[in-house]
Amino acid sequence: MKSEGTTGIHGITAFGTTLYGVLEAAKSALTQVAQAALDLLVYWICLELVLKLRGASQTGFLPEHGLFFCGVIFVCFYFRALYQFRTWMFWDEMREVLKAAAAALLIIAAFLFAAKLQLSRVAVVAGFALFVPNCLAVRYFFRKALFSLGLRRTPILVMGAAKTGELYVRKVKSHPFMCCEVVAFLDDDPLKKGTVVEGVPVLGRLSDFRSVQRELGVSEVVIAISTASRDLLAQILETVEMRVKRVSYIPDMYMLTTFSASIRDVDGVPLISASQGLLSPFNRIVKGVMDYAGAVLALLVFSPVFLYAAWRIKRDDGGRVFFKQNRVGRRLKEFKVYKFRTMIPNAESMLKDLLKDDDVRREYEAVFKLKDDPRITRAGKFLRRTSLDEIPQIFNVLKGEMSLVGPRPFVPWEIEPRYGDAAAQIYKVKPGLTGLWQVSGRNNILDFQHSRNLDLYYIYNWSLWLDIVIIIRTIQILINADGAY
Repeated sequence: MKSEGTTGIHGITAFGTTLYGVLEAAKSALTQVAQAALDLLVYWICLELVLKLRGASQTGFLPEHGLFFCGVIFVCFYFRALYQFRTWMFWDEMREVLKAAAAALLIIAAFLFAAKLQLSRVAVVAGFALFVPNCLAVRYFFRKALFSLGLRRTPILVMGAAKTGELYVRKVKSHPFMCCEVVAFLDDDPLKKGTVVEGVPVLGRLSDFRSVQRELGVSEVVIAISTASRDLLAQILETVEMRVKRVSYIPDMYMLTTFSASIRDVDGVPLISASQGLLSPFNRIVKGVMDYAGAVLALLVFSPVFLYAAWRIKRDDGGRVFFKQNRVGRRLKEFKVYKFRTMIPNAESMLKDLLKDDDVRREYEAVFKLKDDPRITRAGKFLRRTSLDEIPQIFNVLKGEMSLVGPRPFVPWEIEPRYGDAAAQIYKVKPGLTGLWQVSGRNNILDFQHSRNLDLYYIYNWSLWLDIVIIIRTIQILINADGAY
């Protein structure tokens, strides 16, 4: 029989838990309202700016039109779950905002046509064109501010403290936009209990989930055991389901799991179908159109850079501006890749002397580069640090030898140690000026298998959106000069 004191303690604990839940719910609701208000405020400002530039009297707009448009935007954003603060990357948010904005614009266009309202269509489209990038920028900084202030930090528990779990934690820490925080690991390895992995404690075994979840208030679980058997996964899912809002599983990251995978029902039998990305002829046509259009645009944009780089190289030593080298392309055929020259003329012979040093040879054999390479000229150091030495490869794209995004075009003798038997599979597509491995660590990736798997993953998971994301991330990395030498 429980004493009155024990009953009182349990009552206080239950009240405290309830109060904490109410406060968390209120905080969540307030941040959602604030996000919605910011979205609508941004649209209203963008619309007002367009109307002022075109003259409000000439566009036929009234305040109630703007309010109606705001209502349509809110509904479209709400049904795309853009007020739920999902623990996803900025690129995922960008995709959903574009979809929601496109849906809102179509609804508004249909309404204007059906109601026969004489409003300026140019002003409507211009308002949305101005709204989308500004909405994304405001959302980006708002989420980062909420995370920094601790107002939005989804606690995540990771099941599995091995390499996959470590990698996931590093990615989460480098992207505060996700508004989540890994608070603990669980792992059945007895040697890991009580240790700290990537700054996160390992609090026990997988079977300790319930007690740890209650103690830390975990709302999401990530299963990071890529080699887990079906029985183990079923056991974990049985333990965690109905106790958290979301359960995610990281499979073997580079297996044939694609973004385009779909699930169909065949008379009660679930069937998972996965397309093969760039192995599809139609996708190659789409990618080819994007390559040529992007290369022409890049050539126009970077023409001043061409002149500046050529001037720097000539001023440095008076030698030739461009450097050509044999690289492996589609179907393992060799072609000449164009680059700005960054090394002294006798670089190859000097390399043989440098490799006589054991430490230098080990570094070179790891990534086929030297971090402090004495063969690089003064102009070359600048070009490599900014990756401007790669820009002439735009001509390779225009010639049809390369794509804007794809596997890296290695020199022939690198293929065997880099890719082995996977080379024939990877080079069924054109190599790229940039690629998934470049934006996932660049020269900081030392594992041949890692870079190979990233290239395979890209081929199987290709989409136009993925190429756009990689190009944007490449620009960001070039600005930061991250991992380049």
